[in-house]
Amino acid sequence: MKKQLLYDGPDISKHNGQVNMKKVRDAGAKRVGIRAGYGKGNVDQKYIANAEACFNLDVAPLLYWFSYAYTKEMARNEALEAIKQVSKYWKSCPIAFDFEYDSVNYARKNGVAISKDKATEFAIAFLQEVKDAGFIPVLYTNKDYADRYFSICDIATALGGIYIWYARYTGQLTGAEEGLADIWQCTSSGSWPGISGNVDVNHFYSDLTTEKADREPKVNLNILSFQVACNKDGIKGADGKALKEDGIDGANTQHARKSINLKAKKVGFTWKVGSTGAVVKWWQTRCNEILGHSNDIDGKFGKETRKDTIQLQKLLNLTQDGVAGYNSIQEVFYK
Repeated sequence: MKKQLLYDGPDISKHNGQVNMKKVRDAGAKRVGIRAGYGKGNVDQKYIANAEACFNLDVAPLLYWFSYAYTKEMARNEALEAIKQVSKYWKSCPIAFDFEYDSVNYARKNGVAISKDKATEFAIAFLQEVKDAGFIPVLYTNKDYADRYFSICDIATALGGIYIWYARYTGQLTGAEEGLADIWQCTSSGSWPGISGNVDVNHFYSDLTTEKADREPKVNLNILSFQVACNKDGIKGADGKALKEDGIDGANTQHARKSINLKAKKVGFTWKVGSTGAVVKWWQTRCNEILGHSNDIDGKFGKETRKDTIQLQKLLNLTQDGVAGYNSIQEVFYK
C-alpha cells in the first residue's frame, strides 16, 4: 500500500546561509530539518537563527546532529550536546543521528574501522539518550548505509521503534524503501522559497507527532530579550512604566522601539562609539546570530557595529543608514 504524502519541507544548515523562514513556512513547509551541530560540541553557526525562526513562526523542527563518533561514549556525548541545544526551544521533538561517509573517514583517520556492528552500536547509544530525554529518535540513512552499516532491525528493537529519514535521490522509491522511509530526502539540489541556491528537500510521510513535538508557550524570544534589555536601560512604554516581559510586540513595546535610534557617532572622518547599553548588546547579539559573525558584544555602538548594521539592513532590504531604529529592530524580531 502506497504511503500518503503529508507535506514537503527542506532541511538546512550553515551551508544554506541566511534563510527567510517566513517565506519557507508560507511556501508550505510545516516542518523544517535543522542541523543543530556536529562532532564534539560544535553548534552549527546558523542553528540559533534557524531554531529561533522556527520557534517564533510556529514551524515544527526536525533536528539532526552530524556525528563524528568512533566510540559509543562519543556518540552518547554528541546526543547530550544535541539535547542541550534543542531543549532551549522544545521539550519534545525529533532528533536524528546523522552518520555518513565523512564520519567513517574521520574514524579511519583515528585508527577505527567502522563495521556494521559499530555503526549500529553508535546509533543505539545516541538515540537511546534522545529517547531517555523525552525526544523522538530518528535515524538518518541512505541505501548504502541501510545495507552495509546499520542493522535497522536491531536499532528499532533496542529503542522500541524509531523513525527513518531516508536519503535516496531517485525519481521514486522501491516498495521496500517506501515501507522503510518515514521521511524521504528526495534531492540535494532542490529549491525552496526563502532559501538561496540548492537545498535538500524531503517528503514527509509521518508528521512525527504521536508522542511528539511539544512546544513551549509561543513566546517570541527575540522580542522578550529586547524587552529585558529595554528595562535594563530604563526605556519605558507608552504608559510610562517598565515593559512587560511577555515576548509580544504590543503598544508599549512599539512605543519603546520608536524612541530608539542606535548609532555610531561621526567625529571628523571617523566613526566612534555613540549609543551604549543593554539594547546595543541585544542588537549586537542579533547581528551576530543573523549574519553568522562572532564580533564583540560590548554594548558599544561603534564602527564595527555600524558596519554590521549596514550589512544586516542590506540583507533585509531595509534603508542602509547604519542606524538601528524602529523598522530595523522590528525586522530582526522575526529572523
